[in-house]
Amino acid sequence: MKTQKPFNHLKGIIHGISSDGRITRGEFTEMKLWCQAHQGLCEESPFKEFFTEVKAILDGGMMTAEEIMELKSILKKYESELSVSESKEAKIHFLQGICYGILADAEINKYEVTVLKKWLEENNTVLGLSPFKEMYALLSRVMEDGKVDIEEEKELKKYFLEVLEM
Repeated sequence: MKTQKPFNHLKGIIHGISSDGRITRGEFTEMKLWCQAHQGLCEESPFKEFFTEVKAILDGGMMTAEEIMELKSILKKYESELSVSESKEAKIHFLQGICYGILADAEINKYEVTVLKKWLEENNTVLGLSPFKEMYALLSRVMEDGKVDIEEEKELKKYFLEVLEM
């Protein structure tokens, strides 16, 4: 299903950008880029309707916490039609989306790391598999002292970029 990957990427992006409770200009731009990249899939239902609802929110020019909640409910509404969210591939696409979302504002903070680590724990069926196992080990090590220092942030960015290339 050609809509599954973009759907799960967007789901992950929204999860990633909302993990620290604020939406920056860079994160908003990441969402707009997603729309531009996937406009070609809009000829067919149900992606056409899904895309129209998402784009209507993004056309407002900025993103509020209420709009993030609205986007999450739109994702939930279309999930059964656009994704097989329990497959390993869907989880990798979602993880890539989270990485896009977290990297969008060019900084990684402890809230984003905590939310990502929690998602991995909640999806423990994939924790024994690559890249989830390595991601979880890295996040656990980074959060041992409860903060993300400059060197750890560089290491996280490097690993997130590797995940995006999968």
